[in-house]
Amino acid sequence: MSISKVLLISCYELGHQPFSLASPLKFMSDEGILVDSVDLAVEDINNYYDQIQSSLLIFVSVRMHNALRQGVRLSQKIRTINDRVHLCFYGDYAGLNAEYLLSDSHADSIISGEFEISMVELARLILNEAYDYKSPPEGVSTSCVKSEPVLQRMPFLVPERQGLPDYSNYARFRDEHGKLHLAGSTETTRGCKYECLHCPVTSVYHGRFFVIPEDVVLSDIRNQVEKGVSHISFTDPDFLNGPSHAIKIVRLLNYEFPEITFDFTARISHLLKYEDLLIEMKNSGCAFVVSALELLNDDILQLLDKGHTRLDIERTTKMFQEIDLVWRPSLLPFTPWTSIDDFLDLVDFVGSNDLINNIDPVQFSLRLLIPPNSVLYDSYSHSSWMGNLDAANFTYIWHHSDLRMERLWSEINDLVRESQKLDSSYYDTFIKIEKLAYELAGKDMSFSKFVTQHRPIPAGLTESWFC
Repeated sequence: MSISKVLLISCYELGHQPFSLASPLKFMSDEGILVDSVDLAVEDINNYYDQIQSSLLIFVSVRMHNALRQGVRLSQKIRTINDRVHLCFYGDYAGLNAEYLLSDSHADSIISGEFEISMVELARLILNEAYDYKSPPEGVSTSCVKSEPVLQRMPFLVPERQGLPDYSNYARFRDEHGKLHLAGSTETTRGCKYECLHCPVTSVYHGRFFVIPEDVVLSDIRNQVEKGVSHISFTDPDFLNGPSHAIKIVRLLNYEFPEITFDFTARISHLLKYEDLLIEMKNSGCAFVVSALELLNDDILQLLDKGHTRLDIERTTKMFQEIDLVWRPSLLPFTPWTSIDDFLDLVDFVGSNDLINNIDPVQFSLRLLIPPNSVLYDSYSHSSWMGNLDAANFTYIWHHSDLRMERLWSEINDLVRESQKLDSSYYDTFIKIEKLAYELAGKDMSFSKFVTQHRPIPAGLTESWFC
């Protein structure tokens, strides 16, 4: 059996079977390109030595920061096995860090934005020995040519998931009774029409988004259900960017598979605006919703252009309690503007609103990331807290003016890692975080701060949320 000359590698995709493999696999197979794939989140790269050695082209998917870290380490290993292979990094974080990846020889080319067609064109040229790095296909950047991301609607195809690792290798859906179910994922849109300053999607798509046709989405879900999946995560940056599209997908899903549950991510302003749709989604199988709460300080929320306020957060919390739907907020506790009182305010809010078990402890350690080409850097490049670019770690360095905040961040990081090793409960970890914050603030914490959670562990996935 001949070995493919093209290899696709995903580094990490939030515990899901990678869409970034399934989609380009379909595009390439339709063009007659023989290709293999590997997901490093669940597979051992050492088992693909022969494929790496024989490949003419290897694509490395880096759709998030942690994936990029792994991808750079991987590139060094690949170069030792096959120093002739063309390495192409693709995904949002590849585009943002293109200068470093290309200048330091980790990559020979970069693709971001709508990546599939550019990948096919690059593969065709390399396989036909017609590639010229001085004149690459549209959307492909090289050391000689800086190409803008392709931001135009393309003919979406049903992802090719046959041959990818089985769903039993990935994060499971844990229902409200603690029972685990096979979980799949899909996308209904690309990009985002909103422009939160710290979001990497903003830096690539700049407020544009593209709707994936319902028949493509439903066919992808159908193929996953046939493999035993009983829960679907809609992984769009914001599922409600196109509310009429979203509810149509939900209705079609519920009509064909009424037993299937699902989750999605949406901004707080959308959740408040489309409460009626949210109720219908809950009645159609929605198990939980993720949204970026970030912080409670209105000034910081405005600086980040989040589009919501503390009052909106309070209204959203109450709304989810009233309709009896699980809300899983994500956080951004550490920014250059966050005071230690802001952090105390955040933990008090989480505890007093019965949200401790809804938030993965790692969320309390998240620090503002400012990658190269970030629109947030453009806005605050001359701020006193902004440091130099640490290209090898894919971020601009920044320091808080209050050393207590730097210490708090460091110690919570250590605490969360240790709690994960010990498999501590969310509640026990939260209490330690809360105690640490009050001690560093030099304030007493009365026992009334320890609020017992009244509900069972809420529905969610078994993989913690990482960027």
